[in-house]
Amino acid sequence: MSNEVSARRAARHVTVFLDVDGVLNSYPVQGTRSVRERRRRVRAWNYELHYRPKIVKFLDSLVQKRLVDIVWLSTWSQRCRTEIEPKLGFHGTYPIIDMPDDSYNRFAGDPSAWWKARAVEEWLADHPGQRALWIDDDLAAPATYEYFRKKYRGRLLMIAPQFSRGLGEEHFALIRTFTYPRPEHGAHEEQKREGA
Repeated sequence: MSNEVSARRAARHVTVFLDVDGVLNSYPVQGTRSVRERRRRVRAWNYELHYRPKIVKFLDSLVQKRLVDIVWLSTWSQRCRTEIEPKLGFHGTYPIIDMPDDSYNRFAGDPSAWWKARAVEEWLADHPGQRALWIDDDLAAPATYEYFRKKYRGRLLMIAPQFSRGLGEEHFALIRTFTYPRPEHGAHEEQKREGA
């Protein structure tokens, strides 16, 4: 692989901070929705999970194409590796940021107190110039969402699926665009002029 190709790949590489409940596992799933969405049910850590294999396949494909790295950022902590990855059918094993205390998501509305917000902000500070995607239903908390949106515009894409729906096709396009950005029209014209 040439240096130019690897530099382009590195520039578009994204770290995905991935939650479980409300993202992969969403409920209640009532009526014909389970059939319509081709959902599966599995038991993990004494819970029944409702998930769509299509989401797992989509995320796995991004990893296999080396567009993203996944990092678990969930109250499931180490159970992401022992329960979620094997039961939902992930092909890889991914790093985990453990929940440091028993606060769970009680402080989701306060970016300075929520353990997940602190973890993402620390990663962004430690990786200047790199981009991240944070997928968590608790990002629906306005104060946290706005704090990160304003401070990390362009570097961080946040997706807050509706808890009862989870990650869906409408989010796939956002993720694809963020993980594989197209050159801006002006930049493309500039490249054409330089090459002419």
